Amino acid sequence: MPAWVCLLRAVNLGKQRKLPMPALRGALTAAGMTDVRTYLQSGNVIAHSHLQQHQQVSDHVRAVIAAQFSLDVPVITRRPAEIDDVIAANPFPAQAAQRAHLIRVIFLAAVPPADRISQLMADSSLHETCRVIGSHVYVDYVRGYHNTGRTAPWFTRALGVDGTERNWRTVLALSALMRE
Repeated sequence: MPAWVCLLRAVNLGKQRKLPMPALRGALTAAGMTDVRTYLQSGNVIAHSHLQQHQQVSDHVRAVIAAQFSLDVPVITRRPAEIDDVIAANPFPAQAAQRAHLIRVIFLAAVPPADRISQLMADSSLHETCRVIGSHVYVDYVRGYHNTGRTAPWFTRALGVDGTERNWRTVLALSALMRE
């Protein structure tokens, strides 16, 4: 059965959208996924599934969460090799080595339209701190993450594609967990 990384958007942030990871592991296991593991409380799931397509896995996990927890949670999926590709494509490797918490990757549900990427990159303030590569947006929050209005929701609106963001440490940790 193929391995999958399932990235849940906007769970366990503040007091709303609570999704306990132990209960989620149990629900996904009961729904046929195997070797289900979670990383942190922010909606990072690694599991095996008989399903073969990204959309099938996303829909399956989303349906389990809706049925068991009454939450509508978008789910972005990646295969292990795709996580490795994200790491290899990082346009900010020196910055990631120095300040991994300020390098973020927005995992998009699809490759954004070229015209939306062009519009985004027309903002000259983004040229040194943002790169769109395939279905991923790499962002270097040079001045700090909380000092900008340009977080994942801003980027996904600008690109017209749903997505969820993870910091570089989490991306590396997910890669390591897949190898265990």
